Amino acid sequence: MEEGGVIIFQLVLRIIGAVVCSNRAKDLNRSTSGWGFFGFVLPIIAMIWIYCLKPKMQWDNNVDINKES
Repeated sequence: MEEGGVIIFQLVLRIIGAVVCSNRAKDLNRSTSGWGFFGFVLPIIAMIWIYCLKPKMQWDNNVDINKES
């Protein structure tokens, strides 16, 4: 494979890694831009890592459990 082909393959892999990590981070309620950047820099490691994570829970801050309804 030519050197130009390797560079194009790496660039495509990095773009795919950024998109996959960003979409998965959105599903897990995590930072899409941070995971997108991580997926671009280290695509294979980032994709493995994000698929091992559990969702981050979004809690309501204004819920009063002592409130009588």
